[in-house]
Amino acid sequence: MTSSIITKKIIAKSLKDLMETETFHKISVSDIMVNCQMRRQTFYYHFQDKYELLGWIFKEETRENMTDFIGYERWENILELLLSYFKRNRIFYRNAFMVSEQNSFNEYLFAHTKNLSLEIIDKQMTKGALSIGDEEKELMASFYSHGFVGMIQDWIERDCETNQTVMSTLLRKMMNDMLQTAIRGRSNEEDTQ
Repeated sequence: MTSSIITKKIIAKSLKDLMETETFHKISVSDIMVNCQMRRQTFYYHFQDKYELLGWIFKEETRENMTDFIGYERWENILELLLSYFKRNRIFYRNAFMVSEQNSFNEYLFAHTKNLSLEIIDKQMTKGALSIGDEEKELMASFYSHGFVGMIQDWIERDCETNQTVMSTLLRKMMNDMLQTAIRGRSNEEDTQ
């Protein structure tokens, strides 16, 4: 790992630590750098502003906890990893969901869960020997991703009060059942044409 990445991770950890007790909007670059005992100029060597830092955190942590596993790991396992990660970091992400300006977490999570949804749809289509057009597949993936992001946001905002296993089982069942229904419905439409 290069020293630049190490420095970025230290600065990112500082922001995450501060967001355990303060909202993102109340935290300044100076606060972040005092907390990690580095000079303010070091921040600007790596990031333009705190929004870019926040976006970098989302990008890195989403990659480490989801994107790197797509194509190699079953989606159910990726879901378990994500829920564990969000539960451990729920205070940070509760504050992160409140940031609606540039680099909003909703946008990052949506984009990455859409990729995961596309992967799941492709696997279900292969199982069912069914062909769905790209536009329809994109719409289905968007639908499931919006639902997933909403469920995760609600779960985090409620301090993960629903048991993680129950949440995982529910999300898995909903995704599988809805996809099976959509694919069966699509198959029935093709049979009648």
